[in-house]
Amino acid sequence: MEELLGCWREAQRADKVADGLLKIRATLDLEFYDQISAVLKEVETTSRLLRDLYDLFPIYRSRVPIIVYYLHVILPSLCRTMKEMMLYIGHENLPARAQWTLMSDRLSQQGGMTLAARFVMHVELLVQLVRLLSRSPLYDPTSLELLRLRHLRLRKLQRIPAPPVPVHPHAAKAHSTEADFERRHWAEKIFDEPPHSTTGLRHRRESQCFGPPMTETRLGIVSGSKALCKLPFDKNHLSVTVFLGPDAPDMTRLLCRWIDQYNNPMYSCYGVQELCIRRKGSSLQFRRWSPTRHNPTIWLALFFKTWESKSSFWWAPATGCCSEWRPKEMSLTHQSESPRWMERRSKHRIWLKDIRPYVFCDTYKKRHQFRKDGEFEIYFVNEEGSSFSL
Repeated sequence: MEELLGCWREAQRADKVADGLLKIRATLDLEFYDQISAVLKEVETTSRLLRDLYDLFPIYRSRVPIIVYYLHVILPSLCRTMKEMMLYIGHENLPARAQWTLMSDRLSQQGGMTLAARFVMHVELLVQLVRLLSRSPLYDPTSLELLRLRHLRLRKLQRIPAPPVPVHPHAAKAHSTEADFERRHWAEKIFDEPPHSTTGLRHRRESQCFGPPMTETRLGIVSGSKALCKLPFDKNHLSVTVFLGPDAPDMTRLLCRWIDQYNNPMYSCYGVQELCIRRKGSSLQFRRWSPTRHNPTIWLALFFKTWESKSSFWWAPATGCCSEWRPKEMSLTHQSESPRWMERRSKHRIWLKDIRPYVFCDTYKKRHQFRKDGEFEIYFVNEEGSSFSL
């Protein structure tokens, strides 16, 4: 479908706009830094969301017709905006200051909103489309309708005709309840609720998929599959989507999308039962069996920015996303550097201060380990355990 390729093309165009804005920001004084940064942030987010949509298309192919109309609404307007921006960014005879001020002033005259506000509007609509496509409980049909009307007004100011309304309009579902939100699979929640503190990793390189590239029929994606989480790497130039098939609810598959040397999207997909996962430094390495070499060969190397994100992603595919296995971690703050952070209360019990559990388990109860003043209690079966911790 042309709309699907349109998402990819506009993501590439957004990358070029972002590169141009970075060059202008580096040239100009600090006076313009915040203004350019506000636009740059939304342009980069637009690129990421367009690729998010593209990455979800193979998994939710049967639902793509639902969002086609909305893509017809946003893509021409977004394309026109970025083309007009490139006229100024790519104008070699204009100094950087004139490039920015002319572009910002003239585009802000359309619709009476700043350039940053226009991209915020684009981002908000793309967020709702990602949620609509993936059946997210966070999808808000009211917000989508309001954003649709705002985009149609902008199109009119841009002199872009409104797209034809679908014969069978999408029927908005009822608002999701809190119970719907809580019933999500833990692997869906784990990256929506990041830990309170993170530990940076060093020695990172670009993540890489070594293939082989697969056609759509070889990906093995069955209609009715459900995406659990998606992680972008290197500004979404490579992504990995963890999903479950409808017939094997505990059998996880990994869909990797990367960009070849000609900027074309390539796909490769394997089930966790076909992979060996190894932790190495700041990376996770996935090996598959090579039928031609008759030995394991590397399929995917993912480099993470934080220890927490690496551990969380390790849990998702490594456990098969089974409901019986859920990650349990503890977030430590700077208080752990204090000698009073840990206190031994008995031969088997120690108390820790300022601990924040990062747990995705229905049976876990915080009150079982937290005292009335907020201390976190650990009970050791053997006395040696509590002595060693001190």
